[in-house]
Amino acid sequence: MRILSFDVSSTTTAYCLLDTKNPLLVLDYGFIKPKKNINILEKLRLLELDITNIVNRCSPDEIAIEDIAMFMKGKSTANTIVTLALFNRVVGLTCHKMGKTPELYSVLKIRHGLKINKTFPAKEEMPQLLETRFNIKFPYLYNKKGKIKTESYDVADAFSVGFYHALRKNELK
Repeated sequence: MRILSFDVSSTTTAYCLLDTKNPLLVLDYGFIKPKKNINILEKLRLLELDITNIVNRCSPDEIAIEDIAMFMKGKSTANTIVTLALFNRVVGLTCHKMGKTPELYSVLKIRHGLKINKTFPAKEEMPQLLETRFNIKFPYLYNKKGKIKTESYDVADAFSVGFYHALRKNELK
């Protein structure tokens, strides 16, 4: 099964395409960032175009999206949540319009479902958790100075959504 998964925010939308056949393969991954100097309606329109292109290129059997967080301690304002919801729902609606209604999963379900020990993993711990749990080499993204790009953690979240969806569909052990 080919699973396309997304981690959506207003600053970075990451995606991952998994093939759950034995052996498990990560076929594609990446991220898109909206331009900063345009209005929100234009950002949403361009996001819809980008998602359409990704879905067409990847030809997934199923799509999974990390659902919006209704509260982020120390980061939540009504404006933040509304903006995040707009971006998240544009991704979901675009997939739905293309005949691929996505499954939505909360970040809590995903991280609890993938954890190895009893501790709830932080965003920055997800690449290592994925490597350990699924025996993969996580493809960190690096900047010109050799430091890990913050988008690596968004990509890791997109991987996590896909792996969690595969587990829920009994495609992985």
